[in-house]
Amino acid sequence: MPIDRIRVRTALFAHLETWRPYTAFYVGLVGLAGAVLADQHASPGRLLAAWATPTLGWLGGLYGGDYFDRHLDAEAKPQRPIPSGRMSANTALCCFISCTVAGGLFSLVLNWRTVLLVLVALAAGVSYSTVFKARGLSGNIVRGGMTALAFLYGAMTVSAYPPARLLPLALVFWLHDAASNLVGAVRDIEGDRKGGYLTFAVNHGSSAATRVASLLLTGAYALALAAPAILGRPWRTGFAVMLVLAAASAALAVGPLFRLAGETRRPAYHAHEVLVFSRILLAGAFVVWTLDDGVGPLLVVAATGATWGSQRQLRERYEFRTAQPSTAGSTGGSAADSGAPLSPEAVRDFVRRQLAVLNSHEGALSGLAGWERVIDIRLREPEVRVRLATANGRVTLLDPDASPPAARAVSVSTTGEVFRDIFLLGRSNPRRAYLTRRLTMEASAADMMRLNQLFNSFRRLSPPSGGISGAPKQGAPRHGASQQGVPRQDAPQPTGADAEANFPDTVVISDTTLRDGEQMPGVVFSPAQKREIARRLGGLGIPLIEAGFPVVSAEEAAAIRAVVDDGGDALVQVIARPVDRDVDAAIETGAHSIAVFIGTSESHLSGKLAMTLDEVLIAVDLAVRRAKRAGRQVVFAAEDATRTDIEVLVRVCLAAADAGADSLGLADTVGVAHPMSMAAMVRAVAARCPLPIAVHCHNDLGLATANSLAGVAAGASGVQCSVLGIGERAGNAPLEQVVMALGASLGHDTGLDLKSLHPLAEYVSELIKVPVPPYQPVVGAHAFTHESGLHLDGIRQDPRTYEPYRPELVGRTRRIVLGKHSGLSAVRAVADSLGLELDTEQARTTLAAIKRAAQDGELDPASDAAQTVLRFAASAGNSPAHRHSAVNTTGSRDR
Repeated sequence: MPIDRIRVRTALFAHLETWRPYTAFYVGLVGLAGAVLADQHASPGRLLAAWATPTLGWLGGLYGGDYFDRHLDAEAKPQRPIPSGRMSANTALCCFISCTVAGGLFSLVLNWRTVLLVLVALAAGVSYSTVFKARGLSGNIVRGGMTALAFLYGAMTVSAYPPARLLPLALVFWLHDAASNLVGAVRDIEGDRKGGYLTFAVNHGSSAATRVASLLLTGAYALALAAPAILGRPWRTGFAVMLVLAAASAALAVGPLFRLAGETRRPAYHAHEVLVFSRILLAGAFVVWTLDDGVGPLLVVAATGATWGSQRQLRERYEFRTAQPSTAGSTGGSAADSGAPLSPEAVRDFVRRQLAVLNSHEGALSGLAGWERVIDIRLREPEVRVRLATANGRVTLLDPDASPPAARAVSVSTTGEVFRDIFLLGRSNPRRAYLTRRLTMEASAADMMRLNQLFNSFRRLSPPSGGISGAPKQGAPRHGASQQGVPRQDAPQPTGADAEANFPDTVVISDTTLRDGEQMPGVVFSPAQKREIARRLGGLGIPLIEAGFPVVSAEEAAAIRAVVDDGGDALVQVIARPVDRDVDAAIETGAHSIAVFIGTSESHLSGKLAMTLDEVLIAVDLAVRRAKRAGRQVVFAAEDATRTDIEVLVRVCLAAADAGADSLGLADTVGVAHPMSMAAMVRAVAARCPLPIAVHCHNDLGLATANSLAGVAAGASGVQCSVLGIGERAGNAPLEQVVMALGASLGHDTGLDLKSLHPLAEYVSELIKVPVPPYQPVVGAHAFTHESGLHLDGIRQDPRTYEPYRPELVGRTRRIVLGKHSGLSAVRAVADSLGLELDTEQARTTLAAIKRAAQDGELDPASDAAQTVLRFAASAGNSPAHRHSAVNTTGSRDR
């Protein structure tokens, strides 16, 4: 078949899909019903016009609706003609204008007064698509009103003005179509959420939408039953039978929606299919009531048959089928569908077109402002090298062989199969591929977070029309899970030993000293102090700093903004509840990352929040999308996650993932978890919601550090801590402990400047006016202090015997003290280090004096071993001789 005929056929079929013939016959019947009820003796030409002109206006409205909804459809319904590339937006706009103008001209010929109805219908259609569709129930009411206008238009084709007695019947079609549109909104609830359309179903959930639709339908059929009394006409059998069938089919359509649990799109789609026939029967009942000579029933049968046939042939394709390339005519599956290898040219072309779309969306990459890197991406099978440059919130494609800009380089390497899974099939994401060793990154933790943000923005775009060789456009559930939250069979799952220890290659350390740490009773950091802490955290190498809660006060927001303005390599994160005011306040600070948080446990839902789970899901969805539209990295944080039913937790996390969240935070808000339960929770969520997971552990039972490590061992790739563990109640996981435990216990190098831990702890201690406890791990005065003779003997032979790591790693020195538990060899070793000669008896008497002083509480624990030996050797009557000059009075030399 010649290519021009293919294109013509493709274009014609695109127009046919846009017409939605399964809906177009209805509005013609409504106009015809208005005409025959106004004047049953009207001429056939007038009756034909009463059917044809509203139908023409309806088709124009469909073109206009697809034109105005093209951006929403690009994400939610990419198979439709405009986003799939089979019809241009300009073509749809021209058809919309043409149908409207033609309808207006016909109206002038029929009855010039109907032009007013045409203008009202035009205003209603445009305002519905551009304003009211996203404004809750008002959108459904406006949409239903257009059908009422078709009824009145039909009446005015045979009469100068619509008879007053018909106005209540216009309300029948108004209510019925508003209800039908509301059920359609339940069908489209996921797509509308993604597009930020605040429909009634999005705002209040499918259950509330179903109840309102039922009330509207009840009102419509109540008025229809009153029609004989309103018009003063007798009942007729055909009218009664069709009205009963219409009401029964409406009940059958809506009834199952009351029992929805989980996925709503398919059930609501089938309900709307039945409602299409219900409204055909409703309009047909009024036509048959008047035209009962065989013409009326014949018209209704024809409309019903055409609706059934077109719905069967076209509707499934229009609503659900995956997009096809604009060059129609291919009979086989694409390379990606079949698993065939990708070509290097196709990969580069795909990247080029995706970047063009990303860079054309204002604010889409604003979260990358100030991040200038050269990103070197290498694929195997096929061998492809792609280099990108980021600057000024834009990303450009570089020539692989040209000299790159003078910017820090990061590299990513993976296979064509992983590229396909992430960007084409939506079965994985960069972070999951990284954690499962299918993708490698050579970059700092902060750069990895930016890369994750960039790649997630990249992959959320619908593949451009024309696609890539091997690109199924849509259809596969994203994030590796079905819409019911059931894990995909092909998603990597931890098994065997990996299920017990799924260590990530990189752990992102997030510090919350400025936010949760400041919630410690009596602690208030000044703006200058916040900036200095942030500067020191940045110097330590912390990649993510949680700076505060902006909505708390204008002063808090200003302090956060100052931290952001100071710059540095660390990303600045703020927190926000899932409400517009909080999210907007977070955006205004300029923070790079926003953590949207809400309690998910039963006590939070029913007690603190007084919200249903559906309401929480909607709130999270809207808040995450709002923050993402501002170009921010978004974390969804589940407060009290460890006391949340795992099915509830997974549902909320999946909702956040579908809304575009970049990562998840799971909080042990009251510190009641233990390592086994923490690991089990992380594994359960990771298996079903493959976004990066960070844990936030409180220390109420002294398990914050242990739980943090358990989370990492189970697959969490982030840990949130605070300096010295300061925070609400018993505090958080201490930064210094978690960092060193990751290295000493899990063998993980965080890449941080460990020698900065102690000065940072001392600085924060000074600010909060609470001394560092001497027994505090890592940074306490006694952390590397030894007294026991047995331990000192071991230390002298090998420091590893009684130390988890060398004190020099954290800028500390080993300190030896003498006391009740010291032994003779310790005294002689210290004396030897001082260049003092003590014979065995002198050493014994000195040790005895030291032990008595320790037992009596007369020994200063701050005194080091050298001071103690000098003091008690003399007090015991010994006169040691100096053999050579003093060497090391702290005992830090390993002997």
